[in-house]
Amino acid sequence: MPEKRNGMLLGAYIALCALLVLFPACALGEPARELTQSCVFQTSDHKTLTCLSDGRYDTRWVSGKDSAARLEITLPEGETCGGVYILFSGEGAAFDVQTPGDDGKWETVASCQTDYLAGYAALSRACAGRLRIVPAGQSRRFRMAQIHVFAPGETPEWVQRWQPPCEKADLLVLAAHPDDEVLFMGGTLPTYAGERGLQVQVCNLVPSTQYRQLELLDCLWTCGVRHYPEFGSFGDVYKTSLSEMYRQSGWSRDAVYRYITKVIRKYKPEVVVTHDIDGEYGHGAHKVCADAMLKCIDRAADPRIEARQVKEYGVWQVKKLYLHLYPENVVDMDWRVPLGAFGGKTAFAIAQEGFLCHRSQLHTKYAVEDFGPYDNSLFGLAFSAVGADAEKNDFLENIPPESLSSSAAF
Repeated sequence: MPEKRNGMLLGAYIALCALLVLFPACALGEPARELTQSCVFQTSDHKTLTCLSDGRYDTRWVSGKDSAARLEITLPEGETCGGVYILFSGEGAAFDVQTPGDDGKWETVASCQTDYLAGYAALSRACAGRLRIVPAGQSRRFRMAQIHVFAPGETPEWVQRWQPPCEKADLLVLAAHPDDEVLFMGGTLPTYAGERGLQVQVCNLVPSTQYRQLELLDCLWTCGVRHYPEFGSFGDVYKTSLSEMYRQSGWSRDAVYRYITKVIRKYKPEVVVTHDIDGEYGHGAHKVCADAMLKCIDRAADPRIEARQVKEYGVWQVKKLYLHLYPENVVDMDWRVPLGAFGGKTAFAIAQEGFLCHRSQLHTKYAVEDFGPYDNSLFGLAFSAVGADAEKNDFLENIPPESLSSSAAF
């Protein structure tokens, strides 16, 4: 009897090995191979482009309009395409992927309907030979930074497939510039977005340069954020004085307060986390984030303020506001706890990985640190409508579970 059972097991093992040999890689869930470096990219006037595959965000191709706004791709001989991933520079665009049909006419085999700065389109069938990318919907031109072309298979995890911004956020993180979200908020995003699966909305007050916007997307994706961020339109100005900051063009108190009030009403967060009231190292834009949020919590809940906003979004009462390094009602967040969503890596380690995505900023003296003068684990409860914290180790303390998204895991 044992011999018979062993023989059956051996037969099953041999059959499984045969299946593994016969099945294609995509059936086993392996990531699709990237074909980009072997592809040829040409404009409508047959000009060959190399900037789209150079791995840099500070180079780009800007198309013409209408019929001239197309990119033709020649695939490597013997290869087929299963998906196309495009990173846009400053201005996103919806797009279609097309291939020549049997009748010689171009037919659409994939579409990306969002106008985010990162867009992925999976082809409805594998295509060989030639492809072209054309604008879709309201889009009329392209400003492309990078493109990635994949063979059929499982879409790699690093390819960003963004969900729309939150309709109702559990947590809003307001950062002045790209990279502040990890430098000064530490493990907030990996913990609450990646590990707990909360609805986390990131709002960036200063969009900075076009390539830094793409670096921000890379960082957020690395940290587990899946809702597309909000980009403000405030200029990149450096002043150490809060009053001087509010005197800069486009930075008036009225303009900033109006915008922050809108952000609160639009995303309806239970909890908000933002900068140090003293601007960490004294940056005026950081100070504005803290000052404006302190003022606008009451404004967002007042139906008499910004009537047009009220009509569009309603009013909203934030339950709690945490400021980085705020000296009162201090909470000390432990970012060194292993997180299951990241294979046992800590929130601190993921925040460090996120900062590495900000390649243009790696030459600076700043680093992700949960110690020292800019300790990103220290925050203070600057406002609460639900009472004081007792445990002082969780931004969501005293927030009723029924107020949070159903996907939240604790």
